[in-house]
Amino acid sequence: MKTTIYLVLITVLSLQISYAQPKYASNDTKAVIEKMIKSHGGMEQWSNVKTQRFTSAMHSESLGFLRFWIKTQTTDMSTRRSYQDWPLVGSKLTYDGKEVWTSDWRVGNPPNHQHSVFFYYVNLPWLTQDKGVLLGEVSKLKHKAFKNEVYKIKMTFAQSPVLGKSKNDSYTLFIDSETYLLSGYEYTVGYGPLLDLLKVPKDKTFFGPVLRVNTYTGDVNGLKFPMLMTTHSLDMSEQYGDHAIYSYELNGTFDESRMIKTENAVVDTSKDARKLN
Repeated sequence: MKTTIYLVLITVLSLQISYAQPKYASNDTKAVIEKMIKSHGGMEQWSNVKTQRFTSAMHSESLGFLRFWIKTQTTDMSTRRSYQDWPLVGSKLTYDGKEVWTSDWRVGNPPNHQHSVFFYYVNLPWLTQDKGVLLGEVSKLKHKAFKNEVYKIKMTFAQSPVLGKSKNDSYTLFIDSETYLLSGYEYTVGYGPLLDLLKVPKDKTFFGPVLRVNTYTGDVNGLKFPMLMTTHSLDMSEQYGDHAIYSYELNGTFDESRMIKTENAVVDTSKDARKLN
């Protein structure tokens, strides 16, 4: 009886572990992704990070008179709960793992989408290992945005990975063929309310792709994160934005009081699907 129970438990655990892994198109894809993760400090070291804090600044003409979006985001890495402070506009955002709420939201983009945006940008090498991630065939090419040849792998999702993202989101990774650092990526956004805001035609299921170049990657306690980035059209004829990510702090405090709704909190009830009318 004990042997039977033991075998059943082993089977269940094996199924859970295999389900939690990404799906690779080939062994070559897996090998390149594993080298990328190692070059960024390894999966084990990143998995041991309890909290992550960083400040991001984006400059773009598309932001109107303000021209800058600056925010500080703190994340509980085991649950992916997070909170943000936007000092220039006085906005606050909280994601408690189930829903997103804000106070004095003056940013424009849907809060459900905004809570995860830069978390993906800075942690993308390790997020390739999330449940439901699909990693396509690998090819090697020369791209004018990067000094060395790069490996190209498309990352998609079997289903929406988190509130505010969509299964129509994608990241086409460009991995340096010599250092195996993530040099940049093309990305699409499929979150319906954001597509409506951007006035994307109704027959399209995503915005983009656009090209992101990681122009400087720095070391934080043995892990490598992007610190300077630029966003371009695919042919690099236009530059849409400049980004700086700084004041990284790992294993700092996480303010649990930010998970409690304030009286003026506004919950974002938007969903992935686009409005039909």
